[in-house]
Amino acid sequence: MKVLVARTDRLGDLVLSLPVFEDIKNRRPSWQVHALVAPGSVPLVENDPHIDAVWTWTGSETEAESAALTKRLRQEGFDAVVILQYRKELALLCRNAGIPRRYGPLSKSSSWFLLNRGSWQSRSRGRRHEMEHNLLLSRRLTDGWTFRAPTGDYPEPRLYLTDGQRDLGRKFRREEAPGAATVVYVHPGSGGSALDWEPERFAAVANTLARQEGWKVFVTGSAADKATVAAVAEHLEPGVGVLLDRFPLREFMGILAAGDLFIGPSTGPLHMAAALGLATVGLFPPVVTMAPDRWGPRGNLSRALVPEVGCPARRICLQEKCILYNCMSRIIDGEVVDASLEVVRVRQSVVPEE
Repeated sequence: MKVLVARTDRLGDLVLSLPVFEDIKNRRPSWQVHALVAPGSVPLVENDPHIDAVWTWTGSETEAESAALTKRLRQEGFDAVVILQYRKELALLCRNAGIPRRYGPLSKSSSWFLLNRGSWQSRSRGRRHEMEHNLLLSRRLTDGWTFRAPTGDYPEPRLYLTDGQRDLGRKFRREEAPGAATVVYVHPGSGGSALDWEPERFAAVANTLARQEGWKVFVTGSAADKATVAAVAEHLEPGVGVLLDRFPLREFMGILAAGDLFIGPSTGPLHMAAALGLATVGLFPPVVTMAPDRWGPRGNLSRALVPEVGCPARRICLQEKCILYNCMSRIIDGEVVDASLEVVRVRQSVVPEE
């Protein structure tokens, strides 16, 4: 059996899809499992031992490029595809490639015609975590008529690094945080995936933690976060480092793995940090489509902070139209600091020092 698993959107979405690959291999060890991801996400899956091959798709291929990819997929001879996030163009590609069994969420009208093994999922209601939604789709493939919804017997997201990536992280920590017992990354940008906490609040948390004995704090961000990081940097004390778009993703994963604590909004690096074993503190809006019940990082080393308000939105955040906007300001700096100290203590009690 040869299976293609597709997740072609953001980094965090892919991280929360990683358990699907391990779960399929655990339940069907003889199967070949290939991943189809966005080109920029390849570093997240290229070393995963549960993935036999990696394909890429952008959704913006030319007609000739799409035809070539369709031909290659057809030649590969896949028996099934699991499309974890439905996109019409992707489903068409898989159908045209002759993949006979096509699984995925029945979320759009076209999905009812293009997915012949589709499943109805009400993801926007937030009743399950995103990771569980993904596993529900893949287990319909692995378990067939004996399918049962996952009830905790599933793997958690985990990222796999090369020795070179880990060596790079150790070198970074040795040279830029010499003697630090605790290395912290504060990531203020969300890339538009969630409501933002104020930059000066992130700076206040970074400064407070940097004053802890043996702690070194870095503010991180990609090029898309330039304005946000600059706003945070205006309020930083000299001891806090700034890593703005300094490392490409593959190298950043190694740098991230060398840390102890990650603080940030609902964004890809938060999920990456949790999947690398860091303690995490995530700041989440209360609306169900953005809340931690749906999008929170996994594991016992993660804490999610949500403003205590009666959110008037049913599914989609009302943004400036909401009488409570911006409710994220109700998360107090001290809450983030206290959660950070607590989760680091927990991590120190369970993770042995290198």
